[in-house]
Order: sequence, then C-alpha cells, then structure tokens
Amino acid sequence: MGVFLHVVLFPGGDELKCRVAVQRAAEDKALEVRLDDCRWHLFEKGPAVLLNDSCCGYEALAEKLSGVLSCPVMVLYIYDDDYWGYFLYQDGAELDRFAALPDYFEAGSPPDRPGNGPLVARLFGAESAALEPYLLPWQEERMGSCAREGDQAVIGDSWQLADFMGALGFDYDRLCPPAPEPKGPPDPRQATPVTPAELRQEVTKGHGRPVDTPILPDALNDRPYALKRAEEVRDIAAQAVELVEQMHYQSALPLLTEALKAHPDRAGLYLLRAFCWSQLEGLMTGLSRKPDMDRDLGKALELEPDNVMALRARCPTAGTTTRYQRHIVELTRLIELDEENQDYHLVSRAYRYHWVGDDEAAKADLQRVLERGKIWTVDLTYLCQELGMIH
Repeated sequence: MGVFLHVVLFPGGDELKCRVAVQRAAEDKALEVRLDDCRWHLFEKGPAVLLNDSCCGYEALAEKLSGVLSCPVMVLYIYDDDYWGYFLYQDGAELDRFAALPDYFEAGSPPDRPGNGPLVARLFGAESAALEPYLLPWQEERMGSCAREGDQAVIGDSWQLADFMGALGFDYDRLCPPAPEPKGPPDPRQATPVTPAELRQEVTKGHGRPVDTPILPDALNDRPYALKRAEEVRDIAAQAVELVEQMHYQSALPLLTEALKAHPDRAGLYLLRAFCWSQLEGLMTGLSRKPDMDRDLGKALELEPDNVMALRARCPTAGTTTRYQRHIVELTRLIELDEENQDYHLVSRAYRYHWVGDDEAAKADLQRVLERGKIWTVDLTYLCQELGMIH
C-alpha cells in the first residue's frame, strides 16, 4: 500500500469539543479511526489532529464531525501517495472540496476544478493570494515546480499538502507524538546488514541453495552512516547531533525540524531526521512514520540525487501499489551507481516491471542476473519460476 493520510483542521474550534467529536466519529467502524494512534496539536488558529494510518474518512468524516461542531472542519488527505485534497464542511454541509489530480478514478472523478481560495482564506484567516497557487489541479506543464517560493514539495508531489497546511497557519511537523524516550538501548527492529561477500559464502556452504536477499546498509538502518552525516550538520544543529549520538532520537526530532526550517538546503538534516524516525518505528505508537521517512529521503535526494544510501532506503523490498514507477527509476540509477550490488537491484527492478505488467523487461533483468551467476536468492528463484524461466 502507498501512503493514505488524514489530517483534520478545526479553525477557531474548541479543543475539547473537537476531541469529543472525533471520539464520537470513531464509533462509526466504517471510518476505522483508532483514537490511541491519533496525534493532536493546538495551533494558534485552532486544534488539528493527524489520524491513524488505516483511517478511511474523506467526506463522510468531514460531514460527521461538522454536524456536531460550530467551527469549520477541513479533512485533508493524501490518497495512495498519488495526490492530495480536502473536504471542507460546516454545520454538516459541504462548503468546498479540492483534489490535486483530477480524473484519477474516471473522467470527472475527482472533478477538474480549483478550490475556493477566497472562501478558505476567510475561514482560516489567511491571505487568498497565498492559498490559490495550491488550489489549482495539477497540470503536466507545471509538474516539478513549486506553487510558492520556499515550498518543500513540488507540484506533482502529494506532500504539497504540508506546504498548503503551512499557508493556512498549521505546521504539519508539529503533529508529533508526545512519547517518552525509550528506556535502555533502542531495539533496531531490523536485521543486521549482510555484505555480498558474506552472502556468497552462505551460498557456497548451502551448496547452491537459494538464500534470503541481504539487507544492504542504507540511510535508515546504518548508524555509522547516520553519525557521519550528523557530524556534517553539527555546526547548525549541535544539540540535535549530541542527542542522536546518545540515541535520544525522540528528543532530537523537534530540534532537527527547527534546523530544517532555517537550513532547508542541508541534505544531512533530512537524512538524520529520517534515521531518527526509523529508529523509533514501532516503539512509540501504532502510527507508522514511513511517510515521514519517505518525504525526508525524497528531499535529501533532490539535493543529492546520486546518494546510494538514500536510494537504497527509498527502494524497499516490499513495494507499494503506486511507487513502482518511481522505484524503477531509482533502481535504474542504483544499478549504475552501486555496481557491487547491481544483481540485487536488477532482481528488485524485475519485480517492479512484473508488477506494472512489463514481463519482458522483467525477464531481461533476470536473464542478466542468471548469466552473471553471482547470486542465487529466494526472490530470484521465485520470480524466475513465476515467469516460466526455470522449473
């Protein structure tokens, strides 16, 4: 699955009443709201909540919440990491809706129309001119550019949602869990990276039997690499670096976020924040921080497009339904840059080709691996069998 995300903004709302409204909405099992996994923050303009990963709210949630509150309710969402949008309701009635990528499901769904900038500006106490650049459906000729100077995400990136929130006066990064530091050494929850040489030894000992694909060191699982990148940003985030060195990752996160606001051009800060998220994954709440890791790695790669460690981290073994094409592009670059491990990357790219329906390209990648004869993994064996290349 890709990223499915829901954020609810309550401009001018009373925090207690808004929390009660969300609790009542959670009684509707169809919405799949898990209260323990929701994260709240009270902004100057009103409360906001980041809902749990599996929430399925959209307009039904906006209608339900607005029916018991006097303030406007905006349900912002990212759909499968393909696009973002919102539903704006008040008193149980729809005021406006917007989707960045029209005709996604079929012609007219979502509709190809801009959001109502003046209305949203009035309800949120914002400048209409600052909002309207975000409220235009994406067009091919505008892809890759920013709606406004200083944005973190470009047009075509679903994380433009965070920039839009900022223009409304709600900082997405402040929706962080108030969790305590984990006690004792952190559990990495990950297998120890295995080198290709070690893998070849295992193949020899196993008399050629398929072995598991190794977990290569990357920007999310390699602490020495994270500490190396931390040293590069000590001049602008000294306290955060010290906390990372002490494994106090939760405490380091807000400091890294503040440093990024002042220095958005420093890739090391994005990589260090992504590493902190990865070390805390599964240790605090049931809410996954993989979307945050993916966003930070993406920003780092914009600054360092040939960063092998970041590229490895962005191409996980488990693919998502909408990131296959991106994975293909990034794996192609990895095949060029990471020659020692190119056979593993070829197998990974073959899976992506297979998942998007291009079995000929998948077979070509697998054939290259078979002809070289350097690896023999379970993943290679399985896909070769599925495509009828071995029996």
